[in-house]
Amino acid sequence: MKKEQPDYSDLQQSVDMLIGKFGLVKTIEVINNLSGNTQLQSSDTQKVKLLLVYIVSQSIQIFNLQETDFYTSTIQEYRDARMACYFLLKKYTDTSYAKIGENFQQSKRAVMYNYHKCDEILSIPSFYKPFVAKFKILENNVVNFIAKLN
Repeated sequence: MKKEQPDYSDLQQSVDMLIGKFGLVKTIEVINNLSGNTQLQSSDTQKVKLLLVYIVSQSIQIFNLQETDFYTSTIQEYRDARMACYFLLKKYTDTSYAKIGENFQQSKRAVMYNYHKCDEILSIPSFYKPFVAKFKILENNVVNFIAKLN
């Protein structure tokens, strides 16, 4: 039978693997970076711009899309990828909905709608398995990228 939720023994195994891979000092540094710096402030404008470009490029790759159609296509996969971008930008930066929309040529309302829709989809992952699987990969990549930026 498959485990539903990870537990502390899973956490300990993962920490042990990190220590084995990076050593104790580097593992502590990585954990401190992740626990304290997983959000970028809008005052770090260059980092926020880098994150925007990174999220878009990763979503194009993970969702297997064409870059030329990313901002304009109405095909569901493109809409899902943009929705994931809005959600992650809002979650990991303190950028406003309006500013996120400006970067995607969308209204504040469209970004808000998609943010809340994504949040709802993520709350019931069993109904949206393909999207949630791609989203988790994208989010993991984003968290690793932010850790490297900080």
